[in-house]
Amino acid sequence: MQHDFQGKSVFVYARVSTTRQEKNDLSLPDQIASAERWIQENDATCVRVFSEAGSATDDERRAFREMIALAESDDHPVDIILVHSLSRLFRNALDFMQYRERLRRRKIRIVSVTQNFGDDPASDMAVSMLAIFDEYHSAENSKHVRRTMIANAVNGFWNGQTPPLGFRTYVVRQPRGKDRKKLEHDPETVDLIRWIFETYLHGNEDGPVGITKLAQLLNQRGERIRGKRFSVSNVHNILTNTAYCGYVMFNRRDSRTREERPENEWVPIPVPPIVSEDVFYAVKKQMADRDPRMGAAAQKTNTNLLTGRAVCGCNGDGCGGGLGTATGKSGQYRYYACAARVKQGAESCKGRRIPMSTLDEIVVDAVGEHLTDPDRLNLLLQTWLDRSQTAVAERQVELKRLRAKLTQLEGESARVIKLVRAGICSPEDPQIASELSNIRAQRASTEADLAVLERQLEAGDRRITPAIIAAFGQLLDRNLRDSDPKLRREYVQLLVDRVEVGNRQIRILGRNDMLERAVVASQAPKALVPKAERKWCTRRDSNPWPSD
Repeated sequence: MQHDFQGKSVFVYARVSTTRQEKNDLSLPDQIASAERWIQENDATCVRVFSEAGSATDDERRAFREMIALAESDDHPVDIILVHSLSRLFRNALDFMQYRERLRRRKIRIVSVTQNFGDDPASDMAVSMLAIFDEYHSAENSKHVRRTMIANAVNGFWNGQTPPLGFRTYVVRQPRGKDRKKLEHDPETVDLIRWIFETYLHGNEDGPVGITKLAQLLNQRGERIRGKRFSVSNVHNILTNTAYCGYVMFNRRDSRTREERPENEWVPIPVPPIVSEDVFYAVKKQMADRDPRMGAAAQKTNTNLLTGRAVCGCNGDGCGGGLGTATGKSGQYRYYACAARVKQGAESCKGRRIPMSTLDEIVVDAVGEHLTDPDRLNLLLQTWLDRSQTAVAERQVELKRLRAKLTQLEGESARVIKLVRAGICSPEDPQIASELSNIRAQRASTEADLAVLERQLEAGDRRITPAIIAAFGQLLDRNLRDSDPKLRREYVQLLVDRVEVGNRQIRILGRNDMLERAVVASQAPKALVPKAERKWCTRRDSNPWPSD
């Protein structure tokens, strides 16, 4: 069918799955050479070659998107997009068919060097079936790769990701099969990690050092993290990374969706610690104590009532992003405005702006209406009215269970160490190191649960009664309308989790269990605002816009 393509303009697209393949020239040159032969044999003209490394499960590929943008431009520079096989273009059947239809409307054909299809309906069906098979094949490959990587991690080996700062990889020779890798300290950066932990924990000559100040100090010293300046986010990531106290959690998140997997699927990989567990968890505690959403530090945060709670859209009429603060006339007027539109432009969201005072008043009035009336509070808190007599007894039972679990974990750790000291097991055995890391992780989690439960029991048996609920309603109404903006913000952010702002509707969401904690906290000697939770929820969670 040479005459079909004679004189046609062609874009060549070549792709490999990994950067390693691209660097080693294992596949891209072969794909391009095959395409060039096809172009020559069919008397077509190559306009441009696009090549890259990356997954074909979505369209988030730089060269691919550039190619599509050029192909769809008004000057119509191309008639054919040529690939070695359809799987080079996409391994997602729906995306493939959508792009095929987009290009077809521009009279651009997708042609495979190795898969010859015509333009008739039967060929279209065959192409669609092949795209579905490619997607299935990709999913099966992913499952196999994941099983292999998990097995590798269980045996204590590193799976090839970029090591955390302070570590480097080294090769572990295997008697059979492919050599593996493990992590060791990087002599060039390991001391920097120790300095970061010590400086955050103990401060410097000028006094305490927070994460923001620590990032500034690192940049002033000329330090860089993979060639980039330090920021609050990557300093926070370092201070919370368990790699620095002896274990890396593999398989914690889905690599595609970034969603966290169930804890029982995590695999601890033992690595040589850079700081002690005592230092690591002391830093973790200090971070919690300094969290601006918790404790006294919360008094230093801004007083905007709905910062971090208001989002753009309700019932699908917005982008779902946060509403940030915007001003007008040199700060004379203040608004909540769609942050996505401000940062990314009108293409991301049509956006919305609402005067800050207007939205604040709507939310305060709605919360007051729903939560200050004793009858409504009684209905919302009926579960805790029924349970409050047995709550302390249940917590004491749970406390005994957690203490027994902690004792059991300490015993398991001691038995493993005893086997190593007796020479029965080698400390270099990956299974031994993995077992100890797993015990350490469970012990840290159990200790954290114990601390929370002990704090709850310290408060004593504060039963929730109808009289207490009535008093709480009065206290809540008073504090929601207090002239102190910090106090108003404390109570609104305590009770409101999310405010969805739509074109004609505002929906306020929360969770009931926060009400129980707030009522209990209101009976404390100083009636402190609780900080541990922040959600409540009623069955009537929608509030209409004010009439125009």
